[in-house]
Amino acid sequence: MKKALWKTCMGGFATAVFCVATCTQSFGADGKSIEDMEKELNALKASVSSLTEQIESVKQEKLTADASSDAKEDVEALRNEVNTLKEEMKTAAQAEPTLKAEDITGNVYSEFAKRVKLGGQIRTRAEYANGFYQVPTSNATLPGGSGPATTRNRSVDDDYILNQTRLWADADVNEHLRVFIQLQDARTFGAEGTTVGFAHAYDENTILDIHQGYFDLKKLFDLPLTVRVGRQEIIWGDHRVIGNFVWSNVGRTFDGGRFMWDTDAIHAEAFAAKVDEDGWTTAETDNDGNSDENIYAAQLGFKKLIPGALLELMYIQKNDQDSVANSATATGFDPVGASDDVVIHDFGIRIDGKVPGLDAIDYTVESHFQGGEYGTQDQEAWAIAARAGYTFKELPWTPRVGVEYDYASGDDDPSDNDHKTFDNLYPTNHWQGNYGFIDLISWQNIHDFRGNIKVVPTNKLTVQVDYHYFLLDEEEDGWYFANGLLATGTRPGGVGGSYASNDDNLAQEIDLTVSYDLYKNVKILAGYSFFRPEDWIEDEIDDIDTHWGYLQTTVTF
Repeated sequence: MKKALWKTCMGGFATAVFCVATCTQSFGADGKSIEDMEKELNALKASVSSLTEQIESVKQEKLTADASSDAKEDVEALRNEVNTLKEEMKTAAQAEPTLKAEDITGNVYSEFAKRVKLGGQIRTRAEYANGFYQVPTSNATLPGGSGPATTRNRSVDDDYILNQTRLWADADVNEHLRVFIQLQDARTFGAEGTTVGFAHAYDENTILDIHQGYFDLKKLFDLPLTVRVGRQEIIWGDHRVIGNFVWSNVGRTFDGGRFMWDTDAIHAEAFAAKVDEDGWTTAETDNDGNSDENIYAAQLGFKKLIPGALLELMYIQKNDQDSVANSATATGFDPVGASDDVVIHDFGIRIDGKVPGLDAIDYTVESHFQGGEYGTQDQEAWAIAARAGYTFKELPWTPRVGVEYDYASGDDDPSDNDHKTFDNLYPTNHWQGNYGFIDLISWQNIHDFRGNIKVVPTNKLTVQVDYHYFLLDEEEDGWYFANGLLATGTRPGGVGGSYASNDDNLAQEIDLTVSYDLYKNVKILAGYSFFRPEDWIEDEIDDIDTHWGYLQTTVTF
């Protein structure tokens, strides 16, 4: 027994001495990598654990030996060996804190740092525009592109380069808390007037800003509930009424709070956001001095109610309390300074999916009905959009052929007490070329007949061609740009005026879009659009063709 116990103790002692010596040498001036140090530290811990088990074994053997009077000398020797091993363990334990990798390299290897994701994106887009100069006005960092009707209505030949830089940090702090921060610099090359400093910047407030900054409280009360508070992008469906305006160099975000409930069967959310905070002002004519604009919205989505499709029910309230200058005054339905707010109640439904048993056919149908107050008039409007496509999966390039019809009601008498023009709310009209990629049409007073074909020659290359034919719903109402404003700037004859043309043919548009994934993190997008005016534009404005082209590179890291 004595020899067996002696071998056990000596083996453990030798292992501990070897690990301590090895780790001491590894963490010196010529030490190994952090990964090697962590491995050796773990080996030391394992040796210490092994020694502890061996000591317990020795103790058990000692108890057995105590029962025999002829083993007293062996027990005394073992006691001395155990004390020696304990001293070695104490020395190793005292050395362990100085050997931790995180203590040597800061917090890079801390558990929290491992839950933080850092990323960024640089998007550069060169554009050329000739014709109706509408595209740049959505970018905020580009001077020009707006003004009186005489400026918008004449042919303009211009080229410009937009640059958007985003950096973000996404931290899953713990099971119930997530924090997301995204910085954005949006600028146009040369718009500041000089390459030295920032003199004469067109709009300094939109160059560098926090694009998104919010926190998520997840699994609240151990339910599938997430509460998001802060500045955030919000996208519903095809961006038709709520979108992030992603094509813009600046984009759209909402400042507010959002509740999201998500299970395998349903998705529900509700949010309230501040669109415009003006504070108290004596300019208001309703005597309360409140000229803020808010949005309140709720959505209920059923994932399994319709086979192969998602069903969404929506409610949106646009609450613009600026009774001096709101969308009713901007579109010429109310005089500037009228005493009524714009409060629109929008009820929508959307179905998006594929035909069961025939997934080559995809379809989307979305419709909205609106009531409420549009300044001094009653809001009574509606819209519908329907698209379908067939993908030939067995053919080379897997072509998809699609058709679409979009309708939004117009007002046949802008001077009466009923406003029947559909309000496009807060969309991304450029998304998927909903009403043409050139962004000269919005979901207001319009019939849009669309056909397209998309092919994928390689797994990196996608080519799409679209054709649109636009008709006005009510020629007395007018033509609305993608930003919701009248293409002519003001109504003929002033507030409540009607257009004289009795022809509803508005325009035709052809779009060519090419996307190429150069590398995993580098994407190239190019396109060309041609907008041909028809009778209504020729009667009310001029016979102006519009050409627009772009080349965009997006690098994500």
